[in-house]
Amino acid sequence: MTTQEILQKYFTAIHAGGWEDYITDDFTLIINNLDNVMHGKQAYLNGAGQFYRGTTAVEIKEQFIDGNKATVLARYTLSLPNGTIGYCDVAEFLSFGNDKLTAATIIFDSAPFTDFT
Repeated sequence: MTTQEILQKYFTAIHAGGWEDYITDDFTLIINNLDNVMHGKQAYLNGAGQFYRGTTAVEIKEQFIDGNKATVLARYTLSLPNGTIGYCDVAEFLSFGNDKLTAATIIFDSAPFTDFT
């Protein structure tokens, strides 16, 4: 599969189910700064899974692909149990290999997200 195909399938699977299948066992995640690095598939599944459960949609606003790397500007729709809707804009720098996501650096402004929750 091409990087474009894997990227599209992964983002579609976030709310359709099966996104976990696109993550390698030796996955590396960096969130907002180089001091917040997590290693391993399970760490990503726990963190991303919690975030994804609080979202109802994701829209890719922009994407740039170069070989096995992609940069995505995404807007996630957040939904609280009381019906409140919010948005979280995220810059995602993704690496792929063997038809899976191998690493991600995710950058977002945590203030609006914290205010929403």
